[in-house]
Amino acid sequence: MPLEPENQKHLEAAQGYVELGMFMDANEELEEIDPEVRHLPEILSVRLEIYKALKKWELMQAVAKKLSQYDPDEVQWWISWAYATRRAECVDAARHILALALNNHPRKAIIHYHLACYECQLGDIVVAKKYLDKAFKLDPKYSILARDEDDLMPMWMMLGDS
Repeated sequence: MPLEPENQKHLEAAQGYVELGMFMDANEELEEIDPEVRHLPEILSVRLEIYKALKKWELMQAVAKKLSQYDPDEVQWWISWAYATRRAECVDAARHILALALNNHPRKAIIHYHLACYECQLGDIVVAKKYLDKAFKLDPKYSILARDEDDLMPMWMMLGDS
């Protein structure tokens, strides 16, 4: 459903403010959009960026969850939902979200990678290593990212690679 020109104008202004790091101004622009269309994904995705930047974890969590329900094929919504949940609740709750995502996206390296991070933080190094190995096989770039990942430090220390 295309936005009316006035709503599109506010959305584009909000996106511009986000790019400039002006998150409160971006939020004000989104508030100018007709309430009947504020639930649309293109609007919610901007709101998600705003909430992340402002560290409004509970709000980010709610928006990301809604986006993942609206478009479960978009992996980024699951990652964002888990990211916010980790900060709003706990690592185990975030891990649970990505375990659900893995059912729909078993070949997405990013999910395996983040599950490895969460398992490592929860102390299950063996399971973390399995997820990490799978992420590396699906996308070798994660082997480079993993070297500097703070969440994986417990594993590196245990394996003697620190």
